[in-house]
Amino acid sequence: MSRGTASLLATAALSLSTPVTTAFAETAKAPLTLHAGAPSRVVDLSASADLAGSSPSLASFVPPGDFDPSFGAGGIALYELSGATLGTDSVLVQPDDRIVVTGSFRTNTGCGVYAARYNADGTVDTTFAGGMGLVTTTLASGLCNASSARGALQPDGKIVIASTRDQGAATDFALVRYTASGAPDTTFGSGGLVIYNYVMFDHAIDVAIQPDGRILLAGSSSNNTNLDFVVARFTSTGALDSTFGVGGRATYDFPSGRNDSMTDMALQPDGKVLAVGLTYAIGASPDFGLVRFTASGALDSSFGGGGALKIDVFGSTDQAMAVAVQTDGKILVGGNAYYPSGSQYYMALLRLNANGTAFDSTFNGNGQAYLSFGPTNNIISRLAVQADGKIVAGGYTSLTSRGNNYDAALLRFLPTGPLDSTFAGGGGFMYEGFVDSHDLTGGLGFQSDGKLIAGGLSDKYIRISRHGN
Repeated sequence: MSRGTASLLATAALSLSTPVTTAFAETAKAPLTLHAGAPSRVVDLSASADLAGSSPSLASFVPPGDFDPSFGAGGIALYELSGATLGTDSVLVQPDDRIVVTGSFRTNTGCGVYAARYNADGTVDTTFAGGMGLVTTTLASGLCNASSARGALQPDGKIVIASTRDQGAATDFALVRYTASGAPDTTFGSGGLVIYNYVMFDHAIDVAIQPDGRILLAGSSSNNTNLDFVVARFTSTGALDSTFGVGGRATYDFPSGRNDSMTDMALQPDGKVLAVGLTYAIGASPDFGLVRFTASGALDSSFGGGGALKIDVFGSTDQAMAVAVQTDGKILVGGNAYYPSGSQYYMALLRLNANGTAFDSTFNGNGQAYLSFGPTNNIISRLAVQADGKIVAGGYTSLTSRGNNYDAALLRFLPTGPLDSTFAGGGGFMYEGFVDSHDLTGGLGFQSDGKLIAGGLSDKYIRISRHGN
């Protein structure tokens, strides 16, 4: 283990607006280090010493954020699929604490999606997919592109994955469903697969299951012009649900000819659908974009300014990558923002009121937290809220000391906004990965005892880790 520092930055030149008018703004403030010098946990997966003596064992207590030695090897499980390049996009924890990982794959012959299942201790579940522990579905053959493949669990244990069929020309939405035992679900679409062509270019980014079993697919579409937010709803058997939005789709195009690329979606308890992403004009820097639809697929006029809003953080490049809704309805948005004065990207975590009309001043004093691990790229890509209201953020950071590639990062914030000094040895954050490789965070979840499961990609491996809570 080694130690590092992180710094939180106060707000500077942040404004939030509806697509047309300014709703509210924050005055500029000088950069302020709110948290620095405390220890972080760092694991180098390239060094065997970090995994030495790590066979599964009983552990009565694991400090918050620390690796659980009873899971995998020293708290980390690494798996690879021979002959394939993998992406890891979701970590789903079943009620029995088994772990489902979904993502994309690419081989010399094609591209598609996979679902893998692991026992609660991180070992491969040999009862899944005919003893293999992993099932795949090919979406495109030959020269193709592997796309994001996030998943969701149905109450009956079935696994639904949203992805994109990308053959290098026009692209289509794709939905795949597997049975609880890891076989293609023949009651869904055609042999467990639904391909949906809305316009010329369709890119799926997320999926959610409604309480009534209907399925929401979220992404972006373009008919060779501007890119727009799209949410489509399907029945439990895979048919487009024409009762949602217009013809089964809810779409939004930010004004002024902007491109709008969705990155995450949250299904609220009241059935409303909150989507976040990037909105930008050609040649201009992107801003955070947020849109909310009603349960029937109409634009929610009670949200932001008529259903949508955009946030310009530091007047430069801003990327909203993750969204979560708290039990009190307040909205968390994570991503990153380029701070020109510091010449680097900061992790950004914002909290808004339930209607998206103001920042929540009970969070870090102004509704905003910005954090940097190092001098280059820092981003939050996943968010999860604990039962006690603490906020777990996953992402990645690029450090010159570790080859200028990406290391997966894990952070925990208190409900009031500061980093949690009880997490990861007192620093509130940690990172892990191989030196000179890309290590990304692809999902967060909690087991029944509250322990945190983090998943992602490290080099060529599916990476799952378990941490105390």
